[in-house]
Amino acid sequence: MTRDEYIQHVEAVLGEHTESATSRLAAALIDVPPKVQKVEIQIFVDQDGEGFLDVRVELVGPDLFVLNRAIATYAELFRTRMTEEGLEPALPLMEPGGESFSVHDTLTDCAATWLSTVWVKTRRTAFHIPIVVVSHDGYGATTPFNLDHPA
Repeated sequence: MTRDEYIQHVEAVLGEHTESATSRLAAALIDVPPKVQKVEIQIFVDQDGEGFLDVRVELVGPDLFVLNRAIATYAELFRTRMTEEGLEPALPLMEPGGESFSVHDTLTDCAATWLSTVWVKTRRTAFHIPIVVVSHDGYGATTPFNLDHPA
């Protein structure tokens, strides 16, 4: 699979989950406790580069456990799992080391672009604290970046 084919497939799968992620993100932001200093939307890709992707909302501030418990119901925006048929949702399952491009970087950048779309669909014009998209392990060329800036 070429990089362009991979991107097209990943974008199609993520696109199928835009509405769900938008609803979850909007609900999580409603429940942000007052002590939160920053919201991070974290992109996790697997170490081997097989194509697993998880995207979670994490709150930053004092007493992380208590803060994040407040949004736990809505924190997971996207999650892949292995089934007998392959990855679910059906992201391409890649063979580590068998591709001519970095699956880690490409998948992270696809997720970051998708998150920009999810953010726009939440219809929030302002939020009182910074919201930052980050790659948990530093992959990708586009992260970190701010979704919103406090007024």
